[in-house]
Amino acid sequence: MPEILDIGCGGSKTPGAVGIDILPAPGVDIVHDLNQLPWPIAESRFDEVICAHVLEHIHDLVGVMNEIHRVSKNGAKIRIVTPHFSSLNSWEDPTHTRHFARRSFSFFDTASRHHYTDRCMKTVSVDLSFGGGLWDLLGKIHYALWPNLWEKHFSFIWRARNLTIVLEVVK
Repeated sequence: MPEILDIGCGGSKTPGAVGIDILPAPGVDIVHDLNQLPWPIAESRFDEVICAHVLEHIHDLVGVMNEIHRVSKNGAKIRIVTPHFSSLNSWEDPTHTRHFARRSFSFFDTASRHHYTDRCMKTVSVDLSFGGGLWDLLGKIHYALWPNLWEKHFSFIWRARNLTIVLEVVK
């Protein structure tokens, strides 16, 4: 059975996962400030890591991404969900320290010429979600056809909701 780490799980941990969060809550197995590195977790332990709505709260993103790499096995999938910078959810929470675009995590992919770390990860997928209305459908179509144009010029007209990135750890 694959071992899963749910980072910043709060009270809604992924079933069967090990949960780590700064505050104690039902389902939190490891109470630890994610900004304090290293985490009290053994190297190469996890087959999958889930980061749902947590990385926008982190102060040292490069350090945390390196730590995720450290605790992951070779081939582990890292699933990141965060508000896209055009989402009001990205801006409303005063504890958010950063805002992400669709290429933000390419800086952690060593295939990119702009990567920030020597820890090897590769991008598996990048997806953007929109609302369900007609206006959102127009944004979704525009994004699907011209993602660079949409993000640069139209993302605050047809706002996205969440950005989902899957990375694969290479050791």
